[in-house]
Amino acid sequence: MNAPQPTRARTRRMLLAALPLLLALSACASDADTGLTLAQTKSPVQLLRNEAASRVPAGLVAEVENSSDASENCRTEEADPEGLQRSWKSSVRILLTPDADWDLVLSKFYVSFREDGWDQGTYGSATIVEFTKDGSLATIHISGKPPKDGSAGELQVQVAGPCVMTDGEGSPEVTKLEVATD
Repeated sequence: MNAPQPTRARTRRMLLAALPLLLALSACASDADTGLTLAQTKSPVQLLRNEAASRVPAGLVAEVENSSDASENCRTEEADPEGLQRSWKSSVRILLTPDADWDLVLSKFYVSFREDGWDQGTYGSATIVEFTKDGSLATIHISGKPPKDGSAGELQVQVAGPCVMTDGEGSPEVTKLEVATD
């Protein structure tokens, strides 16, 4: 679905408005209780996903699709059978135009994060690039498929917030937040 996308300036204003919360949430991979609710982490994670995706020049974007927003268990079912520790995850897939220079797009995309103070690394395998930043609540994961046989390249951007305590996957808080994003 091609919903109207916020302008880069509007997205940055929204992100700056959420900055106090973003800076307060620095324990993104921690099991420690942050004292925050899943609802308090949802919007900043979504805004950061939108801001990250807006770094791809609009003229090189053929389509934005498969955006998703949901909470996920932070721990295994054995460690947390009720799914009490959850993290908000927001992702989007960006299909590039056929004439987009894949290597140049990726290079400029990654440089834009490093210039803003994000540290670049890998997550799992070398096919997922991870960006972290001191003082940020979130971790950004970027993966993609380069163009092949005439198809356009595509980027997948996922932002994950910190683990927070909830009343579990089926709780009113979680189900209300997840229904609100459908």
